Amino acid sequence: MSLEQKLLDVISDVSGTFGVAVKHLQTGEAASINGDQLFQLASTFKIPILAALYRDVEAGKLSLEDRIKITEEDMVPGSGVLQELHLGVEVTVKDLAMLMIIVSDNLATDQLLKLVGTDQVTAYMRELGLADVHIHHSCWDLLSLCVGMEPSAYSQQALNQIKAWQFDPSSIVFQADPRNNVGTPVDMAKLVELIALKELISEQACDGMLDILFRQQFNSRLPYMLPGKAKVAHKTGTLSSVVNDVGVVYLPDNKGAFSIAVLSKDNPSMEEGERTIGRIARAAYDHFVNA
Repeated sequence: MSLEQKLLDVISDVSGTFGVAVKHLQTGEAASINGDQLFQLASTFKIPILAALYRDVEAGKLSLEDRIKITEEDMVPGSGVLQELHLGVEVTVKDLAMLMIIVSDNLATDQLLKLVGTDQVTAYMRELGLADVHIHHSCWDLLSLCVGMEPSAYSQQALNQIKAWQFDPSSIVFQADPRNNVGTPVDMAKLVELIALKELISEQACDGMLDILFRQQFNSRLPYMLPGKAKVAHKTGTLSSVVNDVGVVYLPDNKGAFSIAVLSKDNPSMEEGERTIGRIARAAYDHFVNA
């Protein structure tokens, strides 16, 4: 049975809509389902930010040892731990990158976006040939739009409205619109492929990014149904019924690795979306291990 058919078998009986792109990085065997369809990236958009950051570090524009002081105006709700720390804490750029990826810290993400520039992230994706990765909104702006507010500067009133978590399903955030933070499974899988093959920026930069991605704390998706010793470098994303995971899975016995991007929408629950992503990753894993 082909890899594509195995992936189709997994998603044929689920309620959500899934886009999948899988590629073995050594043999080139690949398959995709809805691979060129735009999906809301949710927090998987933090991988392009990570890449843009390491590009700027390599160019000498930034240092990973630079320190950023966190103030009240920097507060962003949702995932992460920085919002729980005392105001005035100083965090290195490297620590912001670590927190952005491994616990999906929204405050850390927005600090890094200020450093590298939102438009510059999308521009860098174009330089890499990734025409279908669009980054336009910070986490603060994204969450503001989610609850029906126009993005504006921080205020306690705006923070309280976001934290009520009354999502507006008609928001542009939930549309497959290139004015949004959206991407295709094929392009997101290509991005992590470039990192895994050390073809982005420099070998040292790729090693740094992989080290962070390997430390991911949210492991109930791509790694969920894989053998316990399986190594996965990845980043999840969740926003209402959107449940995503993008990364690289390393196979045992010198069988190489594969890139995988699973983007989805309209999941009846986060748990169901997570189970489906786990099943997709396991189907690809078993296919390549038994090849």
